[in-house]
Amino acid sequence: MKFLFNIYAPLPLTYLARLVSALLIGCLVVSLTHATERKLDPADAGNPIKLDLQMGLDVWQLSTPDRTTSVLKGVDRLYLADSYTTWTYRNPAPWVKTTGEWDINSQLNLTYKARADQSMGAKVDDFNLDYRLSPKLGFRTGVLDYKTSWCRTYEIDSPWIYQIDPFCSNRITNESTLASPGVQAYVNFTPGDYLIQALVGIYRPKVFGYNKEEFSNVANTKGVAVNDRWGWSINALNLNSASELRLSWLGARQENNRDSGGYRSQNAGALYAGGSFFLTEKLNLRATIFHSLVRQNSYDTPPTYTKILETNMVRVSKTLEAIYQHDAQNTLGIAASRYTNNWGLTGMNGYEPYTNPNYYLFTQSASSVTWRHNWSEGIHSSIQWTQSKNDQLLGNTAAKAKGTALGFRIGYTY
Repeated sequence: MKFLFNIYAPLPLTYLARLVSALLIGCLVVSLTHATERKLDPADAGNPIKLDLQMGLDVWQLSTPDRTTSVLKGVDRLYLADSYTTWTYRNPAPWVKTTGEWDINSQLNLTYKARADQSMGAKVDDFNLDYRLSPKLGFRTGVLDYKTSWCRTYEIDSPWIYQIDPFCSNRITNESTLASPGVQAYVNFTPGDYLIQALVGIYRPKVFGYNKEEFSNVANTKGVAVNDRWGWSINALNLNSASELRLSWLGARQENNRDSGGYRSQNAGALYAGGSFFLTEKLNLRATIFHSLVRQNSYDTPPTYTKILETNMVRVSKTLEAIYQHDAQNTLGIAASRYTNNWGLTGMNGYEPYTNPNYYLFTQSASSVTWRHNWSEGIHSSIQWTQSKNDQLLGNTAAKAKGTALGFRIGYTY
């Protein structure tokens, strides 16, 4: 108990309140699960409720440059465990995740995913109703996954403590690739040995106040007035080998508030592709690529709205991961990633000197290894080592940074 007190005593009240709220939700999940297990009789067997809860504690030993002397925010952009946290960075850091699914009837299904941790804060990543009009056609509405990432965030057997793809682990980068209130329509079909699902979706991140600030990762201090998104996704699963292919696209039209002193409008498009293959019964290989392009127009203060700059921002993330499940207790993983972020500026109306096709060039690469061991009674531990480095060029200023992170996790899954 003294150990737990030493961990939680320094935390601010707001952090504790958020964590306690998440833990209460987790306790409710456990209670509902017990109730379901006790009360479900054969007549209700067609309406199962499936719930799981994960919680634990992460400890990191970080070796990075001094923030006070680093140039161009090189430390933050190493994308290690302390980069751009929503809550004040704490070490050790508790976390909780929960997922659930309720088959209300043969055609209607409710699912949710929620988490609380210092990187992302308290967040609902999925909460939707799925209506299957027929075995081949269905509709979803609620908070929906864009299907433009393939992160292991909610996998109960994932060996990773912290994924090295910035589009999975960093809130600044991945906000626009995870989920939003919206509507999806999908079709399923099974040609030969494959199960294929294709979907189209329309999304509105600002609805219900779900995400009022997301602006495709471009700094925006004026408030978001418009954020309309749409996209499609195709997923193919081999029913014999469990090999899987994913291809998706996500578009956006966004504007900030004109009446707040300045105006920007932008169009964004992101293409995602990934493949997962079992090289042996125990060895899985996964490769992904994410390519995002944001085209932005900036304007003078009201009322003239004179265009002065055009910006092109291209972000690309490539990952390669191998996971080997040695036995039921031990899983090993190794991964490498490369992330680039390049900006080009075009000036006009007196701002021509600002034209620079390579205004900002950024390259970050990382590699990581991990080992997870499953103990008894739902308890597991993981140890992970990561190294990261970057090269940056902003105008005429160049900088480099590198660092390492050694992490340990103790977790519990119900």
